[in-house]
Amino acid sequence: TSGAGLAATLDAEAQERFAALRSWRAEVAKEHNLPAYVVFHDATLATMAQQQPTTLDDLSTISGVGAKKLEAYGAAILRVLGN
Repeated sequence: TSGAGLAATLDAEAQERFAALRSWRAEVAKEHNLPAYVVFHDATLATMAQQQPTTLDDLSTISGVGAKKLEAYGAAILRVLGN
């Protein structure tokens, strides 16, 4: 499913969070010279935007967020989500 298709299922506030997460991911991918999907897939970002986790524990329950990514990106994701 494309990012746009996933975003269409989100409410307006979640769509804003999804857009913020995608732009954060683009910066991280560019910084590390990686394709964006290697950082996180759109489906994972959409779930984050929808569930709006407020702690690393909450974030760790989302599919696609493993221990390494949680450690590497967790705090930044929570900041992007406004926590």
